[in-house]
Amino acid sequence: MTMPPINDPATDLVFADGALVASSEIREVRSRSYMGLVWRRFRRHRLGLVGAVLVALIMLTAIFASVLAPYDPYQRDGKSIYLPPQRLHVFADDGFHPLPFTNPVKLDLDPDTYELVPTIDTATRCSVSVFGKGWTYSFFGIRTDRHLFAPAPDCGWHVLGTDRDGRDMLSRLLIGSRLTLLMAAVVVTISVIIGTLVGMVSGYFRGAVDHWLQRIVEFILALPELPFYFALVVIIPRNADPFRVFLALVGILSVMKWAQLAREVRGKTLSVASLDYIVAAEAVGTRTPRIVLRHILPNVLSHVVVATTLMIPSIVLLESFLSFLGIGVRAPLVSWGLLLNAASDLQNLGSYPWVLTPVVAILITVMGFNMLGDGLRDAIDPYQN
Repeated sequence: MTMPPINDPATDLVFADGALVASSEIREVRSRSYMGLVWRRFRRHRLGLVGAVLVALIMLTAIFASVLAPYDPYQRDGKSIYLPPQRLHVFADDGFHPLPFTNPVKLDLDPDTYELVPTIDTATRCSVSVFGKGWTYSFFGIRTDRHLFAPAPDCGWHVLGTDRDGRDMLSRLLIGSRLTLLMAAVVVTISVIIGTLVGMVSGYFRGAVDHWLQRIVEFILALPELPFYFALVVIIPRNADPFRVFLALVGILSVMKWAQLAREVRGKTLSVASLDYIVAAEAVGTRTPRIVLRHILPNVLSHVVVATTLMIPSIVLLESFLSFLGIGVRAPLVSWGLLLNAASDLQNLGSYPWVLTPVVAILITVMGFNMLGDGLRDAIDPYQN
């Protein structure tokens, strides 16, 4: 008796005449690695992708800040104090202009109030040149004066206005991103290294080691952060070197931020340390550092990556807050928080609202890292569904 052919879609084999025969087209079965599953899941997370793009743009902007800044962020100009933002134009009476231009703003003295009143000079155009010459800076050790957009000499091109010393807000915002993001990166790096090591050691060894390490973690977590920052930073003399103040602030923030991550990593380590392959590695005499670094660390690394991404925006906000209160970064260094310090005067804030421009940069940065962190958190466990 001859049986009809039976197709098995799973194996793509044909059963005919009592024998299994491979079909002409063999289906290729591919297995995905863990990172492949994470990437596949992350690509489907739209907010995560948007956050990744924002973070990439912010990082590139900080790296090429000197190239993008049209003016020297430290140069003061008494004739350009609190100039309002100038509108960019690409159309004029003579048609379209491929490069945007602005109309200069002049400060005239009001005879009644004796205040400087900005007046737009519509008859004059302030254009820019692409990769033109401007202020001199060092880019990865190379001295150059080329900028992406170089304004014409003696013609103001202040897209975001100027501050109380006549310095260009756009240039200071771009340069300030470096210090703010650098502080966040250094603090997060130190906190992640300490927190991860302490958490793994505490969770793996348990016993007395775990007991005393957790008491230290609890002590740090019990410290009230804001009074602690005030107490430590106030100890630093007012005439101290700004760079030393920056290093002190980095150290203080690093000490305060590693404890929470250590507790989370400890919990992950406790669950991993009881797995069969960890017990087998201990049974065959594998050294403890190898077990911790080769077997436990990869299992907690995914959580550490997510925690790192979510920790960066908190450091950005904290630096901005401390510098806004005057206990953070000090001049002549430039950070977003130090720029916001000029907005602490409500009278100036009402008259010159553009000094709040750094708030927009901070919000975009925080949103970008938070969306990236949410995307990584959802993608880090591809098997949850």
